Amino acid sequence: MSVYSRTLLAAALSCCAGAAMAELDPGLPEYQARSVQLPAQASYLDEQGAIRIGGAEHVQFVINRFNALFASSHPGLRFAGHIKGTTATMPLLTYGRMLFGPMGRGANAAELEAYEKAVGAPPLEIRIAHTSDDAQQEMSYSIGIYVNRANPVERLSARQVARIFSNGNPEGDLSHWGQLGAGGDWKERAIHPFGTPEYTGMGTYMQAGPLQGRTFTPAYEQWGSTETILKRLEQDPAGIAFAAIGHENAALKQLAIVSEDGRSESRGSRQEVAAGSYPYGRYVYFYLRREPGKALDPVAKEYLRLVLSRQGQEIIASQAGGYIPLSTAEVLVELRKLD
Repeated sequence: MSVYSRTLLAAALSCCAGAAMAELDPGLPEYQARSVQLPAQASYLDEQGAIRIGGAEHVQFVINRFNALFASSHPGLRFAGHIKGTTATMPLLTYGRMLFGPMGRGANAAELEAYEKAVGAPPLEIRIAHTSDDAQQEMSYSIGIYVNRANPVERLSARQVARIFSNGNPEGDLSHWGQLGAGGDWKERAIHPFGTPEYTGMGTYMQAGPLQGRTFTPAYEQWGSTETILKRLEQDPAGIAFAAIGHENAALKQLAIVSEDGRSESRGSRQEVAAGSYPYGRYVYFYLRREPGKALDPVAKEYLRLVLSRQGQEIIASQAGGYIPLSTAEVLVELRKLD
């Protein structure tokens, strides 16, 4: 990298470096820029020759700073305005209309099926950060498990949560609060589980991950947003819900999640999500176009090398209440996907 590029690179980071360092894993790899050339007739360029990036609007803060940092070390490459919309990511990526697509949730089965049918191979999924613990912002966030304040239960394990929300568990499904240790009038009271529809980001995440692919129980009520889910829970003392983290109030409490060995519990703090000890911490993804028998686009690959570096993760950590940087181990897993 030239002296000029190093100066620009340092300037791009100067606004956020001090705030970020405390959250970063010290083992993250340093970004060393490599020369890269745009492929001939790249379809993701706009009419002025700028690179298009689209997808979720809530990553705009980090995208703007990634772009500035990348351009500072690769003179001549420019970026166009952000094409907004999570649901637009896969169609635009399918036809090569953007370099990559950021998403605050994993692509769902319908999106992946349509992409693979058109392209012949699945897109490449790269984790770039953990979701936020601050659901008051317009971001993607971790999930909390809530009950009504009248409920005597204070904590559950992730396995118990799965057995409440899903069907066909080997250890048996959980349908009454007495099965979770509640006594008295609660012993025979039926559990009423609430959450989002299965095709939403949270619904897909819960089924694919914590529920281990099992379907929701027939008693499960589907509501369209965290606000409506929690309003329903306020009205039903026997309910339990998954919704955006950080919405505990006078009527509702967020349950502590006990580790399987029973030695610890977590509520989804930034530190717990970063350490992987909270089971409902999600990821932010970049999806890259991948075609059978072809190498990854060189510009996309180099851009992701920057994102998965100390400098890139420093940008992520700089947003107040924003996304949570990856650990060195997580970064190394994602970097290997690029080779």
